[in-house]
Amino acid sequence: MIKLTRIDYRLLHGQVVFSWTKSMGINRIIVVNDEAATDDFKKMSLNLAKPTGVKLNIFTVEEALSKMPKVETLKENIMLIFGNTKETLAFCETYPKIKEINYGGIPKTGDAKQFSSAIFLNSEEQTEAKKLKEMGIKQYIQQIPTSKSEDLNKLL
Repeated sequence: MIKLTRIDYRLLHGQVVFSWTKSMGINRIIVVNDEAATDDFKKMSLNLAKPTGVKLNIFTVEEALSKMPKVETLKENIMLIFGNTKETLAFCETYPKIKEINYGGIPKTGDAKQFSSAIFLNSEEQTEAKKLKEMGIKQYIQQIPTSKSEDLNKLL
């Protein structure tokens, strides 16, 4: 069962990943990121960063979509992590079962507007986030489970 869908450009990020996996009982993390899935060094680094005892898969968007029927049969608590809004939108347009997305970290680029201390969305990312909102997906900003959750849909 997918317990958490998160966007974080850092993908697996120390304290953040450990706090989410612990609080939600996550035992499998699926990173959906075309760049990481095709870069052996990034894959090795992500494997080193994952919490002990947690399984890790690293897929392109296309691979992840093709694996979802099998993923749905797993008796595990799963966290999906995307590196950006573009790939998240592409995934959600084909796989409409995602109902909530946690925004953890998107860096400032170009004309980015600040939405929180760690979330900056440029015009393209804002457009993608608005499309996700139009699909009925709840989008919220929350760094770690114990921090306050902010409704991103209201800020868009």
